[in-house]
Amino acid sequence: MPEKESKNLNSQTVTLTNYNVCEGIETEIKTKNSLTIKEVSGTGKKGAVKIDIVVNYCKGCEICVAFCPEQVLIMNKEVAEVVDISKCTKCNICEYLCPDFSISVE
Repeated sequence: MPEKESKNLNSQTVTLTNYNVCEGIETEIKTKNSLTIKEVSGTGKKGAVKIDIVVNYCKGCEICVAFCPEQVLIMNKEVAEVVDISKCTKCNICEYLCPDFSISVE
């Protein structure tokens, strides 16, 4: 069962939900200022990697999925989702091509 935690940061409430998708991959769903952010972190091909997807901004255009050379992303209904972070090379193509700035890779 996911753990839920609410924190008050500078008079803003942030709700966190943590759960493991599979071994070595942690997904955290944050809610801040009416935005839902899926944060997936783990070990990619070039070391530690974190991919954030702002669910509210993603319009489901599938550009990130189509151009990812390692098939790290899939479409889940109408929102992009990380399916295998261990393949990520941090090429940032998904981040650069996203027309709505909904993906960031660190």
